[in-house]
Amino acid sequence: MIICETENGIGLSWRENNNVIYNEISHNEFRPYFFVKKKNNLPLTAHIKDNLGKLQVNLTYEEGDYHNLQGQELVKVMWRPNNPKYARKLQATFGETYEADVRYHYRYAVDEIKEMPEYEMRKWFWDMEWVSDDHDYEGAITCIVVYDNFGIKLNPEDPMDMFNPDYETEEIGKYTTYVWFPDSQPVMSYSNEGMRIFGSEKEMLSAFLEKVEEMNPDMLISWFGWKFDLPKLIERMVFNGIDARRLSPFNEVSGVYWKNKPKMSKKVQNYSPIYQPIKGRICLALEHVFERQWNDAQRGTLPSLALDYVAETLLGQKKLVSEKFPDKNEFFAKGWLEDTVRYLEYAQKDVELLVKIDEENFTTDAVLSLQRLLKAPFDACFYASNMASIYFMRNASWKAPTGSKEERVDYEGAMVYDPLSENTNGLHLGVAAFDFAGLYPSMMIARNISWETKSAEPTEFAVNILTPKDFSEVSKTHMLYYKTDELGLLPRAVLELKELRNEYKRNMKNASDKSEYNKWNNNQLAVKRLMASFYGIIAYQGFGWADVDLAASITASAREAIREAAFIVRELE
Repeated sequence: MIICETENGIGLSWRENNNVIYNEISHNEFRPYFFVKKKNNLPLTAHIKDNLGKLQVNLTYEEGDYHNLQGQELVKVMWRPNNPKYARKLQATFGETYEADVRYHYRYAVDEIKEMPEYEMRKWFWDMEWVSDDHDYEGAITCIVVYDNFGIKLNPEDPMDMFNPDYETEEIGKYTTYVWFPDSQPVMSYSNEGMRIFGSEKEMLSAFLEKVEEMNPDMLISWFGWKFDLPKLIERMVFNGIDARRLSPFNEVSGVYWKNKPKMSKKVQNYSPIYQPIKGRICLALEHVFERQWNDAQRGTLPSLALDYVAETLLGQKKLVSEKFPDKNEFFAKGWLEDTVRYLEYAQKDVELLVKIDEENFTTDAVLSLQRLLKAPFDACFYASNMASIYFMRNASWKAPTGSKEERVDYEGAMVYDPLSENTNGLHLGVAAFDFAGLYPSMMIARNISWETKSAEPTEFAVNILTPKDFSEVSKTHMLYYKTDELGLLPRAVLELKELRNEYKRNMKNASDKSEYNKWNNNQLAVKRLMASFYGIIAYQGFGWADVDLAASITASAREAIREAAFIVRELE
């Protein structure tokens, strides 16, 4: 399911029987809001600066079962005009606020999305080639290659399909190459069944855009496309007088606007790997997700994320080389018109590699599994602060304070083992190794570490946050205590997710085929990633859910556990 923030409200899209359903929730239907402490004489108006200058905002309040961690009553603050961007600007009016930093479409997901339907998304893997700035056709896109996992039905009545050798059979083709040549001469020897040839860049871009509108892909998947391909595509559409906003089913692409003709701002050149600029379609940076998946699997650090390096390392496949222009720079400069067949084969090979990387590693499906688990917008599924905050907003009985910039407080982190100081360097035979299963989550459970369980009085769940980071004697103490009467939100969440992960693992073992096995494997990995995000959000100082006491207690408990295990092993020597 796609959940995005548009200029008019919340944009939603999903598939039913392969047909895309679109819905747009206006700001009036779902109003932006945050919370403040309940008190008398709350202001009825506020003044903020908008793009048009100083603006008066009318404030309204709603009472309900809202309170902070300390049990103080809160009220919901809403405003008109209903612009979600005013939330941050209104904080100065109140000083202390709660959840004013929650993004508008995240807020909608938490409040309104109770179930997220599971369906097969239409994925477009795509890549482009373009000429260099010193070329006769300076900066022009020469070709676009698309792989459609649903397949595209070719139209025998469309003259542009005349170069497809199988067009009379109306077969389903998954690869399509859009290419243009200055002299409109087709390359008949090229065997790509989905090749479409045009006489100008503008004709090619227009045809590509029309196919996007017709096929309605849910996902546009590329390799560094957020940095190179998508900005270039938008740039050349604007250059050719094409409205790039048509890439979006909601007619909205960040940084693209209309002022007598198509225009673009600098924002287009500054998209991030997780940003979703095309409202209503997911833009996925495959290299970003693949790198995280690789690191999670503890396979070492990749020295390069270049597609040719990853493809050779992972798939054992090298990219094509032109015999006519063995120098890559010369090939890119001249191959389009002077080694055309190899040039187009090279372009399709890039997309083939994307498809193989994704299909063999189930990379995109892993993120979609996490999205369904969280019932969150797609862009919330990458960083710990987003994942964990959405999970806790759904499950906490209190409202977290708005994050703020504050002075960082240092605390002791992980165990640091120095073989020299411990006199363990050298050759050892008969070595045994063991690992803690989910060390930090286990510490949260063992000590009932949570926001609401902190105790001012001593309890059995005591943590010395000055526990040494090595195996030296404990010389300093600073004790923190946690209540024992009721399980806290944090350990309760860990236990619930551990049980859910075990259920997914059982389903994985009982899977009847590879597809079902991969589905449950992705699900259990999604749960693992969500649990791993819990410590990250607690340690993320300046964020609303951050708590240095909890972070210090978790790392100290982990050091204590490692030390105790080591001391027992030493007694066995």
